[in-house]
Amino acid sequence: MSETTLHSAVQNEKISSKQGFLQKLFAVWFDAFVYNQIWEDPRVDIQALQLDANSRVLTISSGGCNALNYLLESPASVTAVDLNKHHIYLLNLKLAALKHLPAYDDFFDFFGYGKGRNAGANYLRYAAPQIDKDTRGFWESNTLGGSYLYGDRISFFTNAGLYDHSRNGYFLRFFHRVAKVFGCDPERVLKAASFEEQKALYEKHIDPFFDTFVVKTLGKLPVTMFGLGIPPQQYDELKTDLDGKQTVIDIYRERVRRLACDYPIDENYFAWQAFARKYDTENRKALPEYLKEENYEKLKSNAERLNTIVGSATETVKNSPFGTFNRFVFLDAQDWMNAEQLTELWSAIADKAEPGSRIIFRTAGSASPIETNLPPDLRKRFNYEAEISKELFKQDRASIYGGFHLYFLESL
Repeated sequence: MSETTLHSAVQNEKISSKQGFLQKLFAVWFDAFVYNQIWEDPRVDIQALQLDANSRVLTISSGGCNALNYLLESPASVTAVDLNKHHIYLLNLKLAALKHLPAYDDFFDFFGYGKGRNAGANYLRYAAPQIDKDTRGFWESNTLGGSYLYGDRISFFTNAGLYDHSRNGYFLRFFHRVAKVFGCDPERVLKAASFEEQKALYEKHIDPFFDTFVVKTLGKLPVTMFGLGIPPQQYDELKTDLDGKQTVIDIYRERVRRLACDYPIDENYFAWQAFARKYDTENRKALPEYLKEENYEKLKSNAERLNTIVGSATETVKNSPFGTFNRFVFLDAQDWMNAEQLTELWSAIADKAEPGSRIIFRTAGSASPIETNLPPDLRKRFNYEAEISKELFKQDRASIYGGFHLYFLESL
């Protein structure tokens, strides 16, 4: 998939406009290794998708965690697609490590700890010979600045660790350091033993950070949100939930509060990544399901059901035979699209998917763009499970979105 295709997917307004210029900046910024893990809760996805042995899943990859989590439900197939080739390179490495490393502990070193004393040697001996040329070239090279600072990308796994790297990782690292300058310590909330302690530690060590001039200044700039992978059009969607009395900082504060306080901290691995840039490697409870030892053999046995594609979800659906997919996971990509792009994607689903196929995605704001952007005849083809969507949204431990949405394709 060409760089031009990635840029055209991100930029849907003329560069001569302010929004178009910001979209161009984001497109350039996003053409890199952005996510070291995914930020959508697979527990919610699996409930909505109702995966079974007949499920054929198409998902946007991002960090690849959820594609692997879906395998634990033993679907017929999972296809992970991403315009950002760097995310596919990460998932390809995960898949090769799963298939070819000698044991669970070796796999956990790579993607649980994100580093290990033998990671480099294990990569060269077991994983590298099994991955394609482009994936290997990515992990055995780096940008000029990155090469000077860290060496080849595979060295991420032998120095600071995977979860201190990627553009999202650097963003979190920067704000952790700034927080400590102002006397805030987000990692302290992970020591809570109850919801009451979570709330108390949040109010002491995290909430005051949102009152600092750094957050109040930088948090209102669309370019700051690039670090979270939020393009300008999605930033605008985020602001649609403002009631006139709030600022965008209030939205950030509420979502971080939810992340820190509304779910048991001892198993919420999204909170561990947000507040400490790591998983719980001691108790091994706050982990994605694909990293838990009790799931390793099942995951390994299902690994051949996962395929990866560098490309767009729309083109993948359009170019596939009827019935290839009956479960669709679009992460937050609907926020990135204009009405024309949404119509093209959902028309492809209507043409190529069987009745009853399920589609899920998340949005920065609370509203679904499908309700206002599809032509009426096309919109009628899909049933919106509004109440189920609201209930599942409340269960999403990642807490960074404003809405979760489930649709299914109706019969003609």
